[in-house]
Amino acid sequence: MKRINAVVFVLILGLSLMGASLPMFAQTEEVVARVNGVEITMSQFVEAMEEQFGTAVLEQLIIHELISQKQAETGVTVSDEHFAEVYNNFLNQIGGPDYLPYFLYQYGISEEQLLAELREAVLINELALSEIEATPDGVAAWFEENRSLYDRQETVTASHILVGTQEEAEALLAELEGGANFATLAQQHSLDTGSAARGGHLGEFGRGQMVEPFENAAFALGVGEMGIAESQYGWHIILVTGRTQAVPAVLDEIYSEVERDYKRSLAPTATEYLQKLESAAEIEIVRERYQ
Repeated sequence: MKRINAVVFVLILGLSLMGASLPMFAQTEEVVARVNGVEITMSQFVEAMEEQFGTAVLEQLIIHELISQKQAETGVTVSDEHFAEVYNNFLNQIGGPDYLPYFLYQYGISEEQLLAELREAVLINELALSEIEATPDGVAAWFEENRSLYDRQETVTASHILVGTQEEAEALLAELEGGANFATLAQQHSLDTGSAARGGHLGEFGRGQMVEPFENAAFALGVGEMGIAESQYGWHIILVTGRTQAVPAVLDEIYSEVERDYKRSLAPTATEYLQKLESAAEIEIVRERYQ
């Protein structure tokens, strides 16, 4: 039995909540609508909904029950802090909170439905992780294999002024060395209009984030020093304003984080985990049309 996707689930959520009451509705002849005097009854309406969505709703109800039983068995929960972190990451992935209304409109769901589906997805992930055994030796091996994820890399904080020719770059550098204000010259001359509006400020970056000639020059400069580099974009006058040194990570200081990452590397996907729950469960489909 395959899990229906999140969008289909939220579209039929209302129907699934009615699931226990379907027989009662089917026994009544309440009129839902009239078309040129011809009545459409509740029993016809429910039958049509069941025909179209019944299999998917039944599947979702079974999954809900399996998750509920497993949660009761294990005591696994999703903390508000953890869920808030997941939700903030989701918002960032869609472009930020301002894009949420467009996302909800596109999929025809409410924020409450989205939150419910996300929370269930997080719970499934936590249930899957709870069944993974992580030995200290396994965690240590994972840490060594993936040390680059945890070591603090060397970074530089810098500003630049981008111009079209070497002559322009050298002339501006001379002005700067004579005491001119870097931010002012960046706003007046830089072809990089985005950073120019910030006085040339580029922020903090590590190796591999900038084009190579710019990176090499920036990392070669000391704090407070200036230099010139040529890239495919033009000529850069670079000012380094900060630097952090590389610091190797210490496993004991971040053991919980590494252990969780190690478990994630071993855990099944949500679909695989749900299939595992279904395979292990005794599921009896009683109604003939769904057998």
